[in-house]
Amino acid sequence: MRDFVRKSAVTTLFMYFIAAGGRELPAPGNSAPALTQNTAPARQKSSVQPQKPSEKHSTPEDRQRLVAIAHKLEAAPLDPALAPERQWAVNFVVAAPDVHVRVCPTLLGDLRRPKYKYRSEISEQLLISSAAFVIEHPDQADNYRAQSAGGMEGVLKAYSAIIKAEPQATAKSLDTLLEKQREGKLADAVWEIAKTCQ
Repeated sequence: MRDFVRKSAVTTLFMYFIAAGGRELPAPGNSAPALTQNTAPARQKSSVQPQKPSEKHSTPEDRQRLVAIAHKLEAAPLDPALAPERQWAVNFVVAAPDVHVRVCPTLLGDLRRPKYKYRSEISEQLLISSAAFVIEHPDQADNYRAQSAGGMEGVLKAYSAIIKAEPQATAKSLDTLLEKQREGKLADAVWEIAKTCQ
């Protein structure tokens, strides 16, 4: 029953998570069916809800799909055609059995006041990009500092795409992190924020 509730209201739970404080979330796992019938774009299968994991390990197909979605969303976060993919990815991360993501809500705390227009997309991107980082760098799966920086790299890609499409959609805290990224100091800047969530 608990898994059902988590799956049916996953976005609400994640938003609560961002607002209320950090805790460890599971990341991509065997929570959604792999693409087994053909190699058509994932968009065709994106409405399929993740299933309860029957094993303790995610499938390679699920992990590859999560990473692909993360990168698509980083490049085109406002593409309405990717909304089902984003929902699949969030559901997947929350229900996954074996890769764990720890997200510090303070990283995006400044987006609440005033409420940033694309706060939801950016918050979900942090979760999804953090999970993609863990999958792409399994040797750093337990490295909270590296995971936080990796997740924020994805957020800043998505944010850059947003302000390219809508130049007025800026957020001071993300602009500051972009500047730190240009200076080669992003990892340290992210850690200064994320370490408060330890």
